[in-house]
Amino acid sequence: MAASIDGVIGHGVKSMRSSETAKSISTFGLALHAAGAIGVMGADSSAMAQTTGNGTAPDQTSPKDHTDAKKASDVGEVVVTGIRPLLGNKIPLSVQDTPQSVNIVSEQLLREQSITRLEDALKNVPGVTLNAGEGAARGDTINIRGFSAFNDFFLDGVRDAAIYVRDPFNLDSIEVLKGPSATLFGRGSTGGAVNQVSKAPTLAPFGVLTADVGTNDEYRATVDIDQPISQTAALRLNAMGESSGVTDRDDVRNRHWGIAPEASIGIGEPTTATLAYFHLSENDVPDVGIPIVDGAPAHVNRSNDYGLASDHAISDVDIGTLRIKHDFGSNLTIASTTRYASYAFNYRFDAPNFGSVAAGGAGPPTAGEPLSSILVGRDSPSSSGTQTNLTEQVDLTARFDTGFLHHTLVTGIELARQTNHLDSYNNPFNANNNWIPETSLLDPNPNQVHPIEPVTKTQITTADSEAAYVTDTVNIGRYVDLIAGVRLDRFAASYDQTAFTTGVVLNLSHVDVVPSPRVALVFKPTPWQSFYASYGTSFDPSAEALTLTTKTADLGPVKATTYEAGSKTSVLDGKLLLTGAVFHTEVDNAQVNDPENPTLTTLQGNETVQGLEFGATGHITPRFEITAGYTYLDGKTSGDAGTSPVIKYTNVAIPNLARNAVNLWAEYKIVPPWEVGLGVNYLDRRIGDVVTSASPPAVVPSYVVWSAMTSYKVNDRLKLQLNVINLFDTLYYDNVYYTSTSENHVIPGAGRTFKLTARASF
Repeated sequence: MAASIDGVIGHGVKSMRSSETAKSISTFGLALHAAGAIGVMGADSSAMAQTTGNGTAPDQTSPKDHTDAKKASDVGEVVVTGIRPLLGNKIPLSVQDTPQSVNIVSEQLLREQSITRLEDALKNVPGVTLNAGEGAARGDTINIRGFSAFNDFFLDGVRDAAIYVRDPFNLDSIEVLKGPSATLFGRGSTGGAVNQVSKAPTLAPFGVLTADVGTNDEYRATVDIDQPISQTAALRLNAMGESSGVTDRDDVRNRHWGIAPEASIGIGEPTTATLAYFHLSENDVPDVGIPIVDGAPAHVNRSNDYGLASDHAISDVDIGTLRIKHDFGSNLTIASTTRYASYAFNYRFDAPNFGSVAAGGAGPPTAGEPLSSILVGRDSPSSSGTQTNLTEQVDLTARFDTGFLHHTLVTGIELARQTNHLDSYNNPFNANNNWIPETSLLDPNPNQVHPIEPVTKTQITTADSEAAYVTDTVNIGRYVDLIAGVRLDRFAASYDQTAFTTGVVLNLSHVDVVPSPRVALVFKPTPWQSFYASYGTSFDPSAEALTLTTKTADLGPVKATTYEAGSKTSVLDGKLLLTGAVFHTEVDNAQVNDPENPTLTTLQGNETVQGLEFGATGHITPRFEITAGYTYLDGKTSGDAGTSPVIKYTNVAIPNLARNAVNLWAEYKIVPPWEVGLGVNYLDRRIGDVVTSASPPAVVPSYVVWSAMTSYKVNDRLKLQLNVINLFDTLYYDNVYYTSTSENHVIPGAGRTFKLTARASF
């Protein structure tokens, strides 16, 4: 394998940066953990995602088969071995009774589809579209139901908003919660949130070694070892190394390695402690995509590279987590989760940009201009820096009765400090489009020299947040559940920017205190049916992305309201779960330019998304299993664009929103030892920009992409699998970035790719 993991076990968690808030959180967390160790603190309610209450230990269970992972005969009996799934934890309900749309991507599905990136896993979730980024907005950037979710990634229930490409080698499952989840997570989550559930030690010893080779020059190996060390303690180690490219994107390269050791004590006991460390290193040549010409992706070779061979996307992620849980009995649980994470990155990025005549460039192409005469410049919004997250969460779950009402009360607090130190490099393109000679659109030269540029400004942001929340799930007899909750967040950010060229120092700060209510009603006429209606809110503070400007420093949070109604039904003796929902989300104070003063931003915009979705997950027959979904989204936005003159727009399409989306993955066991799988993804056309009288539509075409899989189980210890991704070699575009007719790009999906996987257990 091209990437070595030798010696990485000694790579420790980076030390915490000292600060008064950090010290107070750390001291509080250590005191809490010490109490938990003597049986006073720390535990969790049963964390069985889609559980039926089978009496397994909280949070952790023993896997049934780690070569053919966690196949359950019932939709309601999915075995979860993760550190902290939300379902059954902060959400004390099964998927069927949870009053919002929830999608779960299992480890089994990740393996069947040979998925190595979180963004690819999310293609199994309808309503998710992918963005491309520039400057400091890189890594995984997605929209959920038309709203940006860049800052709505979580790892075991703790915020994981950072700039890196997530690899699922240590994931047990991925939970996608649609609609606002502010009572769970606080700020963000307008369209939804993504929770990654890490693998956890179990009391079943096993070892699995997986090796992949692919026609995309992929060489990848992973190892997953679980070893009990007593009747109530175990160790687990996951590691990964990869070197790969992207089919038909000849200059894109990926070099990754990661390691995730974990230790748990007290498994199945009243008090359980889990210590986990995660490290991921990435050293990539990024894909800067293809520019948009005349309102559509340029008709050029799919392999054209408009970046430079010297471009790089380097990141180092270190995450340490200590979780302690204690059951005082079947009706009272308390848990503590302490997390320190460091995310270091260094991005040198040369993106296609047509520039302007005023800056010495050719400017955006005119309608009908021959492609052979079009030249492309290199825009270089490069940056490096380090982001840190220090978080302490304490959750209490109590079950009790008041008369004929049964309550499950989940309450807790969260303290966090995030810091972001960002260095921005000089970008000569803004003043001189020919700082690197413009290149041909039809035949770009990726081997041009990128001059070394200095850091021109540094930005340091510190954001402290404190929150308290409570949610009560009330069973009103057998047939009705009432869920009501509220969370109060205080989010305070300070921002310091120093411009080295002028010596100008900018100091900004902002504080938001926001309550977030949620209420839902669930009607369960039978044990296999549920109908629900819910209301919830979300908010995005002006410093949500850990940055402030003079335009946004005095702005309040952007707020959203969502109404959703739906049903969930288990059929075929509980083996297949059918879901449906309709929803309406409205933001009535989106940020737009102030038409009276172009130097200011106001909260006068409007964004509305309404739609419906359907899903089916589980077994149609014992041999035939499916994961399927459909989403219809109707999204409109109104506001002001430009500065001189200001252009008003009303009820135009929200950018990068697909009106229709379909995903299907079907697996069939022919006869032992053969299995086959077939999948399809359809995504409707998307508009890349906000269409106004001065900005004609830039259309990203719809696509249908098929994939296939076949596997052969040689014996109980060895399984071979062949995947064909993009079976018919369809040219399609996934990620979209658009700010103007000059500055934009779309990233093509990979061409037809064959992957061969050998999975051996020991």
